[in-house]
Amino acid sequence: MITLNEAEAVEVNLSAVDEGDENRAFQALDSLTGIAADFLSENEEADAERVILSIENGAQAAAEKEMELVTINSILSLGKLARKAADNGFESALGKASIAIGKLGKTAAVHSLEAGSKVAATTLMEIWNFFPEQWDQEKVISFSLLFKEIGTSAARQGMEDVVLSAVTCLGEIGKKVAAKSLELETVSSLLLLEEIGKLAAENYFDEALSSTALSIEDIGKLSVKKGLNDAALQCQWALETLRVQAEEKVLNNSSIVAEVALDNFKDVSYTDSEEKVEKFQVIKTLQKKIQSNMKIQ
Repeated sequence: MITLNEAEAVEVNLSAVDEGDENRAFQALDSLTGIAADFLSENEEADAERVILSIENGAQAAAEKEMELVTINSILSLGKLARKAADNGFESALGKASIAIGKLGKTAAVHSLEAGSKVAATTLMEIWNFFPEQWDQEKVISFSLLFKEIGTSAARQGMEDVVLSAVTCLGEIGKKVAAKSLELETVSSLLLLEEIGKLAAENYFDEALSSTALSIEDIGKLSVKKGLNDAALQCQWALETLRVQAEEKVLNNSSIVAEVALDNFKDVSYTDSEEKVEKFQVIKTLQKKIQSNMKIQ
């Protein structure tokens, strides 16, 4: 395969996608991935980030044209670059590659590219699992938001399997941060799971709604164990909301799952619900700020 320089690869990538030429798009992607990897090896992080953006732009165009194989290969290439960035200690490049993957997962879901959106979720989770100790509060919430965006976009397109993948990944993040007694991050993950769960109910996704309730229950149990009272309360509120929605939509399985899960939190008490609502609103505001910084619409 002919190796292109950066300028050639960027041009070929976009023109190939515009013309629907997968082979040329793969050639350009291969060249761009190699160029970005070389920049990372040479400690040229800013240059690597520029190429990562070029890969993302081409992949976004491919997803919008429903070129699923190009989208998937781009996601996998970005995953490799994210891991290389992390190995070399380049947090900024790691963040940009990860966000690009999440945004591609959302675009893939919007265009009903089920395999592409699932690969994005899986790749993001692999990155999370490889480097869990590197994530500060903003990065944890960023990853959580990316999974939420994939899940909600998939729900709107009727892709329950993708919703299940997103819920599973978001649930794993929630359990991880709860185990570390990171209450704000835990509440954040619970709020996002509830958001996905509501859409699952609206679309009559009984399995996805059940999975959401189970993830919330697991996070809640850890929250109680760690004394995270706000998180435990949010579990209770979210499960009650989802239980009611499940009953309204006659989703019998998820209704039972949510009701049984609620039994774990019947002893959770609070003295000032208005204060809790205000605290949770602060977290939602933080989520919106981070989402805006990631330039996710």
